[in-house]
Amino acid sequence: MSGRLLLVEWDAADWKVLHPLIDAGKMPVLNQLVEEGVSGELSSVQPLVPAMLCTSLITGKRAWQHKVCHAMEPSQDGRMATIPATARQTSTLWQMLGQTGKRSLVVGWPASHGEKAGNCVLVSDRYPEPTAGPGIHPWPPAKPGTYLPDTLRIRLDTARSSPEHIDASVISRYIPGWQQIDQKRDHRIGQLRLYLAADYSYQTAMMELLKREAWDFAAVRFPALGPISQFFIPPHLFQPGDSAPPEFELYKGVLSMTCRILDNMLHQLITLAGKDATIMLVSAHGARIQGIPAGGFAPRDQESWKSPFGIFAVRGPNIARDTLVYGASVLDVAPTILTCFGLPIGDDMEGRALIEAFRTTPEITRAASWDLQIGIQPRSNVKDLSPPLDHPAASAWCRESDWHFVQSAMEAGRYAEALPVLDRLFREFPEQLDVGYALFQCQLALKQLSGASDTLEVVLESIPAGVASLLPRAELAIAKGNFNETRNLVEELHRLKPTHPSALRRLGLLLLRLREWNALEEIANQALNIDERDPIAWLGLAAAQLRKEKPKAAEESATRAIGLRYFLPDAHFILARALVAQGRWLEARYAMQALLKIQPENRVAANYSKRIPVKPAG
Repeated sequence: MSGRLLLVEWDAADWKVLHPLIDAGKMPVLNQLVEEGVSGELSSVQPLVPAMLCTSLITGKRAWQHKVCHAMEPSQDGRMATIPATARQTSTLWQMLGQTGKRSLVVGWPASHGEKAGNCVLVSDRYPEPTAGPGIHPWPPAKPGTYLPDTLRIRLDTARSSPEHIDASVISRYIPGWQQIDQKRDHRIGQLRLYLAADYSYQTAMMELLKREAWDFAAVRFPALGPISQFFIPPHLFQPGDSAPPEFELYKGVLSMTCRILDNMLHQLITLAGKDATIMLVSAHGARIQGIPAGGFAPRDQESWKSPFGIFAVRGPNIARDTLVYGASVLDVAPTILTCFGLPIGDDMEGRALIEAFRTTPEITRAASWDLQIGIQPRSNVKDLSPPLDHPAASAWCRESDWHFVQSAMEAGRYAEALPVLDRLFREFPEQLDVGYALFQCQLALKQLSGASDTLEVVLESIPAGVASLLPRAELAIAKGNFNETRNLVEELHRLKPTHPSALRRLGLLLLRLREWNALEEIANQALNIDERDPIAWLGLAAAQLRKEKPKAAEESATRAIGLRYFLPDAHFILARALVAQGRWLEARYAMQALLKIQPENRVAANYSKRIPVKPAG
């Protein structure tokens, strides 16, 4: 690819919010980006922590690899500060591109403070943080490490927007009736000013760099939409039965106005980037707006508002036009950008280049890890188990950071890396049921059945009889090969009629092992009635349909699963088998090739692929 690429990240952007605004003509720039390029959902990885996800976006790796497991970290004085670049243990896109002589501009990216990369001009995510109290103008200089090179402070220190700059004329655009709000009781206007000041500061900094600096790659992040999606829920988005406080009527325009302002800011950046630049807009996760209870200032569950599906949209000289992409993941963004620049994908990157987004199919190459080329020394995959500082804030931070690491490692199937962290957490906090369940699942995956039995014995002491206790007992029984006991427990579970998505998923896996295809089909459909975007439910349905000799239906279900999460090897396998059952040999070989690209060590898939006849489709 010749030319330049601009990457823009909007925190918590969701097509369910954006599409109605696009249809109403309120986001013309995003509409043009979609019509002139490629767009689709961007599936996330667990856990949904923005700093972790954004680091995955620009490294192509999960948190268990890059080790940015929290947005903040404690300092020596006990205060919390955004995570610095030194916490990151792998290379970023700007380091990879810099290694090949390409120059990057980076603004507002998590885990970038104190960055020392070459061929890079950078403004860290601490840029908009106040350096003085209210009423003090101008602010003292930004914290050391905010700029790379440090001489940027001459131009950018005075360009920061403070919350006081977000005056009544600005607030009235978001909340026309803001004067009716008792700000001593309701602090949301003050919070909104902080969110907007950060976005406006990052926009000013990026525009200044685009105007004055040479560049090949530019990346900027705007975080305001995330907390605004959490705290400013329009009343018409509450589902029947939810009680929206009366003041939410005053806030009904905040979310849409934020999106419209972001659309205008995107226009300014695209104009400065130039007509030949490739523009990529992403969000590392979405916002589950509907059905969130409003219990005061914030939803009761601080994570319930997040959705694992963000947005992806790209337009450029070699990008297809008005095309949808399916199955894109956060882990695919870095490989796709490397491919745009004609560079190889590191062999330690799990994601793929989204070749279907290109007008002319690019050459895809893989090479040794970029870390080795850049000189980043490999470190142990096991997380450091010692708290960095000895005070309560540091201990609480360490626990949460460890838990995030564990979730990332287990989702990737890296149980050996997760086990020592989980073991310590469970010994320290045996009352934490989530930790106990995770340790139990980890021990099962590693076939440590004695340890799993001991862990489950402790966990069951803290939970009442019912679905929560029956599921792990059945999982342990089937791991031990006690199929009769498992069937009895599964029958009890059926009588209790579980409805939680997680319970349905685990019950489905048990039914898969028991080869109960009718029951598996029923459970999968039940899960899809709750959430039609659940890839595991589609996978379970495909498995049941294939075994019930419904290959066409299995093909469609497996394709839906892959469209939601491309890195799902079992779905590719079922798709290939469903195609073979229909006599579509060539398409089946393509499906197996896709599987072997994402899981080359899969011997079962390799052997099956060799047995597929070489015969034209049809």
